[in-house]
Amino acid sequence: MLNHLASRALIEGIINAESSTKGDLGRSCAKHLGLKPGPRGADGGIDGVGFINGQKIYFQSKLRNKNLDAEFADSLYAKLVRHQADIAIVLAGVGYTEGCELRLQEFPDIDRFKIHFLTLYDYFNETPVFLAAGKDLPPLRDLSIKQA
Repeated sequence: MLNHLASRALIEGIINAESSTKGDLGRSCAKHLGLKPGPRGADGGIDGVGFINGQKIYFQSKLRNKNLDAEFADSLYAKLVRHQADIAIVLAGVGYTEGCELRLQEFPDIDRFKIHFLTLYDYFNETPVFLAAGKDLPPLRDLSIKQA
């Protein structure tokens, strides 16, 4: 866990990074969360996938420097249906608008999905929101480089 100033500086660097760097980080996050990372480049909207207790986990990383909104919610719902997911883990750079959650509630069957909305702050500081999502994930993986 990082201190507040360190995590803020790290987040600021990430959300202002090149798209390819953000993609690499998203795949690393998927791996850390015990999921299989999606492919590089055009990934069809899936940044990671996994299974727990027979349920399919869908991971999407959107490390933008603005909140994810209702338009994102429309896209997320379509991807959850298309990929036949049961659980969604979404990692945002900074957060979500109120419209994002409101839009999802407009779908009559949204309750069939368990959706965890995380931010980079949650991820780096292992907040209660992150810990709750962890209950719907395989064991976390250690991504540190081991020195011989």
